[in-house]
Amino acid sequence: MDCTRQPGSAVQVSVELGALTSVAKDPQVAVRVGPVVASLVNGVGGDPLLQLRLLHESRSLLFDLGDTGRMPLRSAHQVTDVFISHCHADHIGGFMWFLRSRIGHFPPCRLFGPPGLMGHISGMINGILWDRVEDRGPRFVVHEWHGDHLKRWRITAGDPAPTPLEEEPTPDGVLLREPEFQVRATLLDHGTPVLAYAWEPFGKLQVRNDRLKAMGLQPGPWLHDLKMAVLRKRPDELISPGPSGTWRAENLARQLLIQAPGDKLVYGTDFAGTPDNIRKMKALAGDAHTLFCEASFMTADKDQARRTHHLTTEDCARIANGAKVRQLIAFHFSHRYERKRQALYQELREFTDRLVIPD
Repeated sequence: MDCTRQPGSAVQVSVELGALTSVAKDPQVAVRVGPVVASLVNGVGGDPLLQLRLLHESRSLLFDLGDTGRMPLRSAHQVTDVFISHCHADHIGGFMWFLRSRIGHFPPCRLFGPPGLMGHISGMINGILWDRVEDRGPRFVVHEWHGDHLKRWRITAGDPAPTPLEEEPTPDGVLLREPEFQVRATLLDHGTPVLAYAWEPFGKLQVRNDRLKAMGLQPGPWLHDLKMAVLRKRPDELISPGPSGTWRAENLARQLLIQAPGDKLVYGTDFAGTPDNIRKMKALAGDAHTLFCEASFMTADKDQARRTHHLTTEDCARIANGAKVRQLIAFHFSHRYERKRQALYQELREFTDRLVIPD
């Protein structure tokens, strides 16, 4: 169900009973937003790992790859894309399990991350002896974001070296674009480059029936073709709605279609509370439905937050308030607060009324 925010309200949580091999102690936090379910696999206090399940496609996207002990094998088989914030152990340590789970005849999985990602991925893959994998080696396409473009490689476990691929542009920070959604990134500072991500659905394209009738057009398969041309950004594609002739998709869409905005989800963790970082996160998270954002330290420990390039509760709340998100799920708390969770949430509530607290 949709999890609408009330100040201090509870989020529906789910625990994968029978699969709890993770060291994480918190229950999973699952939020339904339209056609997706976003789950913090290790809860708010464990290794960062956000699973975004696309319900109508039997498909998942992952944001970070911390401890994967709670993930069932079937979930790994359905992952098509992984978005890594950076390569500290608690954000990429689960890759070895993920790598093993992809042995078989699976399509290549796309990996996205900051500069240097390829070296970390190839290092982990090359640390394994693949002499018995035959043609079942896990396959990946690795993407490093370098500001205005992606550097890309194809790598297959057991092959001697990665294969460089053609670079791709990233207009407005969009790393991946599909007909139904896009994933946008922004670069943050954690003492090392870190990426935060926004999953941005396009919403439904609706036909203006009054305009359809006024133009003397009949509904038909051409409407689907028109919608696909819009979603795939093909303005010059020719659409033939009937005897009235052929139209450029852009011109016909302007006459007939309106697009309702979708509900955006944003994920950001492990970055300093600097003015530049906070400005970038506010822009990325603007008007989001749900913001998953770290709140690693309470304000009493702000000096430790500054030394380690993390956010305080106040920093996290400033981002949520400034971005006007509908609801904030704070996570990635320092382990020093395992027995002070209520105090931490109380402090967050003092700074924002957008907070959702897992029950």
